[in-house]
Amino acid sequence: MKSIVNNLLHSILLPRGKKFVPDMSLQVGWEKERIVNNRRNVQVLYRTSPAATHTVILAHPYLADARQFYLKRGYTDMYSTLGCNVVLFDFNGFGESPFKDFNYEKDWAAVAAFCRLTFPDTQLTGHGISFGGSHTITYATHNIHGVDKFIIENTLDSNLSYYKKRNIRLYRLMKFLMRLSSKVNANHDYIQAASSMQHQGVLFIYNYSDDLTTISMGNAIMEKCPEPKLMAKFPGKHLEAITLNPDLYKNTIRNFIFDRSST
Repeated sequence: MKSIVNNLLHSILLPRGKKFVPDMSLQVGWEKERIVNNRRNVQVLYRTSPAATHTVILAHPYLADARQFYLKRGYTDMYSTLGCNVVLFDFNGFGESPFKDFNYEKDWAAVAAFCRLTFPDTQLTGHGISFGGSHTITYATHNIHGVDKFIIENTLDSNLSYYKKRNIRLYRLMKFLMRLSSKVNANHDYIQAASSMQHQGVLFIYNYSDDLTTISMGNAIMEKCPEPKLMAKFPGKHLEAITLNPDLYKNTIRNFIFDRSST
């Protein structure tokens, strides 16, 4: 019964998850791995760079494209030119990862464990954008997560903020469900979660004209996050930092990952 209810809620609250259209041409040159452990079933793509000292795990935003977002927008090529191993995955219920539940940090845990085994001598950086950034924050609160640094980009202060902005009916539904049970929508206050992040450095990326994940949200999350941390602000709207300012974006990422001069 619980699984039936969860599947229904997934269809209502996250409908883009069922609209994935695979583009096989994007996977040329990539290794494909399905992680099945601890009751998780997560699809992963990865590409290695010769003599890489860094591995980057990319957690996708709430889009039907799921992991393909990074392949289409130039993130994977950027990281490869920086000499990093690049790992992509679909959260459960998105892309090629079948829906299991709303515990997305467990998907993160499965992918991080895979990377620690596959790339044991590299620094791990987790880069999450929007929806992916939210669950990257949640995962970073785990006491032993094995990821060194995090990049949190265009990320909400709470998932309620998304519904209130994008779909007021779903916002009201969520508020109603929260009144029925305290377990509904638990662990989705990302400002509070940020206060418990375990890390060696966090880079926050936000856009001046983003009216969904605003700079004020980023500032509130960053304020709670333990040091070391820094913020990079770019022109443009939601998800536009890399497309409008590719060179500055790449340099910002490079400086952070490789401990070069401050962004």
